[in-house]
Amino acid sequence: MIGTAVLRSLGAVSLLVLLAACQTRPDVRVHSVPALDITRYQSFGFVDHPDTDKAGYTTLTTRYLKEAVTREMVTRGYTQSDNPDLLINFTVASRDKVEGTTGPSFGVGYGWWRRGYDLGMGIGNRDIRTVTDGSLSIDVVDHARSEVIWTGVAEGRLTRKALNDPQPAIDQAVGLIFAKYPKQPLRTAASGTQ
Repeated sequence: MIGTAVLRSLGAVSLLVLLAACQTRPDVRVHSVPALDITRYQSFGFVDHPDTDKAGYTTLTTRYLKEAVTREMVTRGYTQSDNPDLLINFTVASRDKVEGTTGPSFGVGYGWWRRGYDLGMGIGNRDIRTVTDGSLSIDVVDHARSEVIWTGVAEGRLTRKALNDPQPAIDQAVGLIFAKYPKQPLRTAASGTQ
């Protein structure tokens, strides 16, 4: 029979792996120019060729980003315009990296040996895998001055689910970035009330 201590250790290791797998919320940081007076801006638009359109055409990523940012800006009282006070640009990046863990892993086996059945246990410490980290940067630019006044960046692990269906991950990242925007929502997107 497997010892109680080994079962507890296996349970603890399984719990840590499960918690690590659920950690998909990106880290967010923002920067703004000193003494930013965000109230002087009333309208927004997008740069003609966002960094997410390097191939010369509008990508799905750009479309999803424009939709999410438009929702966030409109809830803050801005209007979309062809001659806006603010221009918005996006940059996305991803990189693969190899990770390894050195924590213990346990194995238990039961089998036939020369002298009958026996129980064996093994302890290992190698778990190597390739993971993808991604980042989204949103620049808010004073159109008249052509200078960035506010930047928000979200960085985190890209899950297989996010890679296969990026729109929910983009919506989440944009929402987390704009939660730190200096002008808070005037109304909620769902209710449309002020």
